[in-house]
Amino acid sequence: MSTGTIIAAVLTFMVWSYLLGDNPAFRIAEHLFVGTAVGYAVVVAWFNVVQPALSGAVAPQSPVLAAVPLVFCLLLIAKVRPAPGRSSRAGWSGVGNVAVAFLVGVGAALAVGGALFGTLWPQVSATASLSLDPADYGDPQPMLASTFFWQNLAVLVGTIGTFFYFTFNTQPQGPLGCFREGFTRFWSGIGRWMIMMTLGALFANTVMSRVALLIGRVRWLLDVFGLSG
Repeated sequence: MSTGTIIAAVLTFMVWSYLLGDNPAFRIAEHLFVGTAVGYAVVVAWFNVVQPALSGAVAPQSPVLAAVPLVFCLLLIAKVRPAPGRSSRAGWSGVGNVAVAFLVGVGAALAVGGALFGTLWPQVSATASLSLDPADYGDPQPMLASTFFWQNLAVLVGTIGTFFYFTFNTQPQGPLGCFREGFTRFWSGIGRWMIMMTLGALFANTVMSRVALLIGRVRWLLDVFGLSG
């Protein structure tokens, strides 16, 4: 049995000791895990982000384009020690707010663009391209007896209901106000049930994956100590 295997087995039991309550063994394993993860993240960030950026700044292809991120980096340094009290927006700290505002603005734009063109629009396009005709899938069965029909119908109804669930509701006005309110509430209710079933399925999938990891770890320990039979 190698030293690495022994250390892995001991750390596994130290983590499982949390089942008996918080204890020093679990805290040691927790600190080792967090420290290792932080160290790995620092190394990856240095070699994949910081070092290539510094290399591009030292020998840039375009000095003007390289000067822009360098200036923003220098502005961020001013946020290390913000001025106390109400004067935090003044002085060097206020200068650093320019870089922070740029980062927040770009991050928000990327998040909105990713959600719109990476999630919402593909979902709408895929839903619009669905067909409820079983003949399009080579299914000779009647429409109401076809599996493809009910699957596509569930996707269509679930997508529409989910979109209606996030509708901003106001007090309806006009002669058709009550109809609009009832229509919106109906589809919002369907969307709520779809979201609940989706979250339940995701939670069940998460639990099953954790159970699978636990079973794999137990089998590994049994093999290490020769108890697997």
